Amino acid sequence: MFGWRYYATTIIFSSLAYLATTLVCLVAIKSCNNKKETPKPEPLAVYSVELDLEWCETPRHSKQFLIPKYENTVQILDVCEVSALAVSRSLYVFYQNWVAWFGDDTGEVRHMLNNLLIEWGDTKRTVHSAYNIHGRLIENVRVTGLAIAPNHMWVMRGEKGIGTSSFVHELVHLALWNVYDSADPTHEGGEDNLWTKEHTEFINETKDLLFLIGDRYLADPNYNMDTLRSVMESSLRYGEVKE
Repeated sequence: MFGWRYYATTIIFSSLAYLATTLVCLVAIKSCNNKKETPKPEPLAVYSVELDLEWCETPRHSKQFLIPKYENTVQILDVCEVSALAVSRSLYVFYQNWVAWFGDDTGEVRHMLNNLLIEWGDTKRTVHSAYNIHGRLIENVRVTGLAIAPNHMWVMRGEKGIGTSSFVHELVHLALWNVYDSADPTHEGGEDNLWTKEHTEFINETKDLLFLIGDRYLADPNYNMDTLRSVMESSLRYGEVKE
């Protein structure tokens, strides 16, 4: 049997050992807290807009589709599907009306349309600066379309289809870019004098026709090209004033 001194000594050494262990843990915790935490990557932004349910049919994510009738033209989709056939026919309407208004003797516009990358988005983009139709500079502006390169454009979907989007507007920028080596971002203003009032009238007329037909018919294989041409003939003035 051990004496009281043994037990007292044991208790003292146990207390000292516990104290030392506690101090080591506290130092370790403080050391860990002083370390810089690795920043977590910010989550990807998810955007959502109200779209026509009959138009926004099937959810898609980063899908790429070839446009029929055009050699190397593709579109990239975010969320809602845009019919490749509707886009193909919209390009057809654009080109036929463009030739009637401005011609295409060099074939530059036709070549651009056959080698085009179209990006569709579902929310406006904010850019550092842009020009309105009269050439006035606006900073930190939200836009619905961008001419990114001579054969590359981004367009936010219109709520009622291609005819309500900036699709035709951006195609005009690309057409000028390919023909004159300038997209004329100042539109009717500025010193380039490439974008005229006729181009703005052309856009309005072409968009009105695409809206009149609607994506539902543009995407319908049973809506034949003869019908489309007939509607174009009765609706477009091809650069002339209708009587």
